[in-house]
Amino acid sequence: MPQTQHLLTITLAGPQQPGLTRAIVSEVAERGCNILDCRVAPIGNQYFAALMVDGNWSSLGRLETALPGIAEQLGLGHSCNRSEHRADSVDMRPYAVEIIAPQTPGLLKELLDYFHAQGIEVVEVVAQNYDAMHTGAPLANLQLVVHVPMAVHPPTLRESFMDLCDDLHADGLLDPIKV
Repeated sequence: MPQTQHLLTITLAGPQQPGLTRAIVSEVAERGCNILDCRVAPIGNQYFAALMVDGNWSSLGRLETALPGIAEQLGLGHSCNRSEHRADSVDMRPYAVEIIAPQTPGLLKELLDYFHAQGIEVVEVVAQNYDAMHTGAPLANLQLVVHVPMAVHPPTLRESFMDLCDDLHADGLLDPIKV
């Protein structure tokens, strides 16, 4: 990445309505900016978007200046900050984690505490609760991306993780991300 690259992180949140993502992307493009990274998801009946945008100094300034009006027009709350690329973690391996477990209070906290105790950094989390289609049982689906230090022995980590899943009455996967 060029060292002179200018970045802006933007978060937008508010009531879900049709066409929001298209409108936001159009507004960014109209100001000469490019979306490098984006997460858009409904949470309940709310809309949530997080974007990392790049552009030259002038185009980012135009977007920053216009953002309050854009957000108001779309009925969204917003924030933006100048940013930099995340530093690479060359001494870490990325892993995908998925757990399907009975819904219990504190399930996500237990999982995050487990990884913290192992010295593993959690970098992405998606948590969803649902009722099983066939039985109606209340279940949770947790998906994470974690960075595992190179010094951690993979079979030992996998065994420890499976022990945690057994304790949680959960099915779990812990697989390296191959990209």
